[in-house]
Amino acid sequence: MDQAESRVTFSILASDFHLTPADPAGLETFHAFLRDVVSGAQALYLLGDVFETWVGAKHVRWPEYRAVFDALRELARRGTAITLLHGNRDFLLGSREAAACGGRVVGEEVEVDLHGRRTLLLHGDSLCTADVGYQRSKPLLRGRLIRVLSATLPFAVQLRIAGGLRGKSKRSVAMKATDTMEIVPAEVRRRFASGYDAMVCGHVHRPGLRVYDRGDRGDGSDGGPRPVELHVLGAWDDGGVFARADRDGIGLHRYRAGRIEPFPLVTRFPAPVPGADAATAW
Repeated sequence: MDQAESRVTFSILASDFHLTPADPAGLETFHAFLRDVVSGAQALYLLGDVFETWVGAKHVRWPEYRAVFDALRELARRGTAITLLHGNRDFLLGSREAAACGGRVVGEEVEVDLHGRRTLLLHGDSLCTADVGYQRSKPLLRGRLIRVLSATLPFAVQLRIAGGLRGKSKRSVAMKATDTMEIVPAEVRRRFASGYDAMVCGHVHRPGLRVYDRGDRGDGSDGGPRPVELHVLGAWDDGGVFARADRDGIGLHRYRAGRIEPFPLVTRFPAPVPGADAATAW
């Protein structure tokens, strides 16, 4: 960011880094992102799956992850408010991790005032309501039993279990139809009915601005509700797509090899046809 931009109050939102010691390049990209993009921000929101797997606070002991938390804590010390959301891979982040980074951990979604906009931030898996099996398994996977095991089992055992579950998850994903794992527009519209000005999520690894029409004509020209916008963040396997928000709006950008460039992809979803299945209408 140039000097003129640095004087503007702004926030950065990102997700799906999937950090792991097995990927040193990914860790380096994360640190470069903090340095080149986040430095000077009023707030940094990390919307889940920052880590490839997370079995509890003992993970912070790993030198690679210790460096991640130290970098976040340094940002916090310099005035950037740090907020971590749960993803489907790091939902065991908790109060000790919040203390380690000098910020807060808020669960899988949170409402914030994003430079004057009432905004819902969420990881995004809760919007994929067509994946019925996954949605049914979430309460069990994120329930009290899992948290008790995380707090009591030896760390090595936890890692073996997490590796087994991750392998099972990959096999399950490979067998599912792509549409099953996509964001369902009907669920997005249902969330916006609560009066949000904007929504931002990650999870699906298909970044871009998604515009959802509502009302008879959908574009607001009939006096009905105007379209709503969901900003979808990207994964970081080949340059990540993040969001920058300030008083002028929310914009998506790609960061790759030290360069920042706009990410202008926009997809429009027409208003639902009367009588369509509200649960899965695309």
